[in-house]
Amino acid sequence: MIRFTKKDVLTRLKAAFDREKTFCRAIAAWCLYAMLNLLTADGNFYDLSFAQDASTGAMILWILLFFGIMTAVSMLVPAFETDSWFLFGGATVCVFRWLAAFENDISYKVNITDQSTMTMNSDHTLFLLAVIVAYSFFLFYFLQKNDLLIDSLKIHSRVVWIVMTVLGLVGCAVIAVTTCLRYLTFTSPNFDFGLFVNMFHNMTETGLPIISCERDVLLSHFAVHLSPIYYVLLPVYAIFPSPMTLQIAQAVLVASGIVPMVLLARHMKLSERAQIVVALIYALYPATAMGCFYDFHENCFLLPLLLWMFYFFEREKYVPMYVFAALTLLVKEDAAVYVILFALYVIISRRKYLHGIVLAAGAAAYFAGALTFLNETAAYWAEYYQNDTPKPSIAGPMINRFDNLIFNPEDGLLGVIMTALKNPGYLIEQLFSTQKVTLDSWFIERSPWAKVVYLLHMLLPVGLIPFFTKKQSRWLLVAPILLNVLTTYKYQYSINFQYHFGITAFLMYAMVLNLPDLQPVSRRRLLSFGAAACCCMYVFIVLPKYGGYVEQWEQNKDYYGYVEDILDTVPEDATLCVPSSYLAHVANRHEVYDLSYHAPDKSHIKEHDVEYVVLRRQADNKYRKIFESCGYTVWAEYDDHLILKSPHVE
Repeated sequence: MIRFTKKDVLTRLKAAFDREKTFCRAIAAWCLYAMLNLLTADGNFYDLSFAQDASTGAMILWILLFFGIMTAVSMLVPAFETDSWFLFGGATVCVFRWLAAFENDISYKVNITDQSTMTMNSDHTLFLLAVIVAYSFFLFYFLQKNDLLIDSLKIHSRVVWIVMTVLGLVGCAVIAVTTCLRYLTFTSPNFDFGLFVNMFHNMTETGLPIISCERDVLLSHFAVHLSPIYYVLLPVYAIFPSPMTLQIAQAVLVASGIVPMVLLARHMKLSERAQIVVALIYALYPATAMGCFYDFHENCFLLPLLLWMFYFFEREKYVPMYVFAALTLLVKEDAAVYVILFALYVIISRRKYLHGIVLAAGAAAYFAGALTFLNETAAYWAEYYQNDTPKPSIAGPMINRFDNLIFNPEDGLLGVIMTALKNPGYLIEQLFSTQKVTLDSWFIERSPWAKVVYLLHMLLPVGLIPFFTKKQSRWLLVAPILLNVLTTYKYQYSINFQYHFGITAFLMYAMVLNLPDLQPVSRRRLLSFGAAACCCMYVFIVLPKYGGYVEQWEQNKDYYGYVEDILDTVPEDATLCVPSSYLAHVANRHEVYDLSYHAPDKSHIKEHDVEYVVLRRQADNKYRKIFESCGYTVWAEYDDHLILKSPHVE
């Protein structure tokens, strides 16, 4: 039994009531009381009435109780900064409870019968930013008071790999479950998921990436985007021919990037603690999950492929570096831009002239060849469908996303370079210009803050570390983000879509490169800030989507099964036209069409002679008259659905 003399007690009591410790303990007691309210009180914390009926006397007693407990603990273990632990613990529970409760109340509510009812409340980025800033003060205080304790912690390299694996599996599971539930709840539309299901079905049948529902005609997807990387997944899809195979494959591909990420951190001689934090930031990086939540895209290959390319460059293993550079080019025609930007970094910053020139020349040659291929393929399909000229709406390179930077349309992408050279001021002005949209008869411009919000989403989770370097040439690794903020194509400057996977790889690479050059205190604070911001955003943005789809599935799975049974009545080999949200569920056939694109043109209907049409009674009633005017009749009738049959079907 430990015995304390009166002198020991007085000494410890005096130390426990040090001015700083007393103030810290008082704030911690208040945080713990706030935490207790959040966990026990009814209602929403952002309502003024929340916890107002709590007794003031009880509040004072609780705060005094917490203060007394922390004082006792501080006296028992005076060698440890226990008050900072209570303060940080209480603040952490409060912060994540605020974030989870706030966003869960405004999560998506999906109605299968009318996808137009998908709504989400206004952006709450400022609230999120305020919470991150406030939480950072508690975090930095905790790190300052416990730096010696943290430095004394020894972590075995095996622990790093175990933690990395767990984090990777968690990130993978959240993405896989959410995206699979998007499919199961009929929330994955034709653009951009149903069309890929149709493409993979045709690839398993013929080996060709033919799609009928991308441009409302049978067409090679490689006339729109050149992505041979899809063939890597073809054997997997052939064995497991399900739309959910693509969703799970995307989650696995993205999660696999954690391996080269940790290897990079280890190669840069970061401590095991830092390696774990780097793994956490990668696994829970909110923009990655959100990009996947818009369903499967070829962009998911960019993250692991680029990171492996970076890793092998750092290890000076140039053969595998070139292999992964080549694989990156196969992802999409514009993936060459990432390789070219990396080549510029290799030349300018690392002075590896030969490898930089080879990478740049190879990527530029591939890019030129890819654009030529797309143009010629567009011309082929235009002639096939007897169009006078190739139309961008049918096929060909999609350079219209940078129309705001191209003065002469005939210049193509070269026009972007000419604008940058001739009018750099305009380029700067476009950094925060956003897409103008038409709503009814009103012409409005989206808030320029949309790009600021996008930059915060991308940069805060990496602690802004890509900018903290004395080697200004490393800022080239941040340059890819300009690809998304110079355009006014609204989907590219939003983390809700798939256009930032390549950018994410560069930011992660820059973060790991810069960390060893920072002073230990700065490194710890910035990396911890990045991890805190990452976790806060993950709780605030990502997890509510996961929870929302789980809830949606649990509440309506009987109805979803009912709709699946209706779709299953249509012959598997028949050509079919369905609403966008249904298309992925019937895309395992040679021809399937998106109702909203196919129905309005009567001549188009007669030309293609779709055999069956599935309609929702309320949402699609306007299309029924169009098909009936072309001779379609009711083939099957349900409470809220109709199936029409072509007059040419016996």
